[in-house]
Amino acid sequence: MKIYSWNVNGLRAIIGKNFLEFVSECKPDVLCLQETRIDSPAAEGLDLPFKYRFFSHADKKGYSGTAILSNIEPERAGEAVLDGHPKEGRITYADFGGFRLVSAYVPNSQDGLKRLKYRQEWDADFIEYLRGCGNAVVCGDLNVAHNDIHLARPESNHMSAGFTDEERADFSELLRKAKLSDVWRERNPDAANAYTWWSYRGGARSRNVGWRIDYFLVSRALLGRVEDCGIANNIMGSDHCPVYLSID
Repeated sequence: MKIYSWNVNGLRAIIGKNFLEFVSECKPDVLCLQETRIDSPAAEGLDLPFKYRFFSHADKKGYSGTAILSNIEPERAGEAVLDGHPKEGRITYADFGGFRLVSAYVPNSQDGLKRLKYRQEWDADFIEYLRGCGNAVVCGDLNVAHNDIHLARPESNHMSAGFTDEERADFSELLRKAKLSDVWRERNPDAANAYTWWSYRGGARSRNVGWRIDYFLVSRALLGRVEDCGIANNIMGSDHCPVYLSID
């Protein structure tokens, strides 16, 4: 099974660019999306080349949203909303052959870190959700660069959303408590300049001044089933590029 994950920065927008060409070229069995910015009824009306389609959307129109598109029928699929949190469409899940696939779009702490406290509350509840999932493959825009090697300019970003000490510590706790592996980093421990998001400002992508904030996290019990994982940084169309994982 080849799974891709992509923050598309608007599903309608990416369909008008290179979405169909991406699907034709990469041939994902399952495609997880983040920041779809579309409600489920509207999404169901789109011509998408997948047999099974599951969407989670925010109550706020044009905001957030995740999806799982699949040509393999899952045993079960749907939306998860963490207890006590607003409906922002941040988690879509599907159960396949011994694991739960989770497409996640983690809240951004925003400029001035005005949403950092809420982000920490969400992180804690997300950890507990994942601990209850059993074996899991978690993918998506997790909005954190875990270590210095995960961004081009760590020295100037310690107070930036996505690279605060608090967010990085929470990510470490997620890996530990949910028994997950950042499988690409573990297989490529010294790979530098490997990013998944670039600002639209100042030609950041052409200069590869980026951040690695899109992941596949895999339960350690499943690591023997992982055949390949990678970063498709040649795919344009969004400020993020896709990441992928092959699992038997």
